[in-house]
Amino acid sequence: MLVDKMLLQRSNDLKFSVSKWIKHQVLLDAGEMEACLKALHPFEFYNVSTIAPLYDLIISEEKFLNSYRSYITDLKEGRVPEPDRKIFSAVMTMEREALYAKEIQPGRWMAKLAKPVIQLQHHRFFASKVDHKIHPMVMSPDSICWGLQFAFPQIFFDGSEGSYSKTTEFPNSALFAKLLKWLRAESVPTTFVWDGHKVATPIRLGKTCFAWIANHPQLKEQGIQVHVY
Repeated sequence: MLVDKMLLQRSNDLKFSVSKWIKHQVLLDAGEMEACLKALHPFEFYNVSTIAPLYDLIISEEKFLNSYRSYITDLKEGRVPEPDRKIFSAVMTMEREALYAKEIQPGRWMAKLAKPVIQLQHHRFFASKVDHKIHPMVMSPDSICWGLQFAFPQIFFDGSEGSYSKTTEFPNSALFAKLLKWLRAESVPTTFVWDGHKVATPIRLGKTCFAWIANHPQLKEQGIQVHVY
């Protein structure tokens, strides 16, 4: 797959900043993730975490889904997954102009951001024995793998124009809204059962996952169950 010329024209670094992120964490089954992506078309994934040949900056949907399927298969079969960094730290965009390519070394490029995009991160949560609460996005040895975090900023600062603006003006805002609508319909907030207590959280779980979530190796190790509605 080729990166079009528009991505290459933005060769100078831009003063780009965003703030007030909206974040949603969810664990979907592999089939649910595939259905989610189909509902969001058209968009593309980009690798923004590693230096790579130009053609490797775009991540195909097939490559993304294969990596995610492997992640889910590990959980279903009781193994702790080791997610591919560039896949689980990718960005989603419906406009290529939201990124540009910068050559870091001869033949080695990095995708840089020019406009707001949806940022993906591997999501892990920590079950604290101190306050008996679930803390999302904690990367400790005892934290539990739980799918992806999708994040989108509310405020955008374009240094080239010297002004702030709301991200609702950008196309990827509509993409994020579509994602949240799908997640509300196809996943539910997760309630955990831990030491005899129910712990309600905003962390979401795909409805299909209830059939196998008891196999999650880290939940079993820490004596945590998912409450089935």
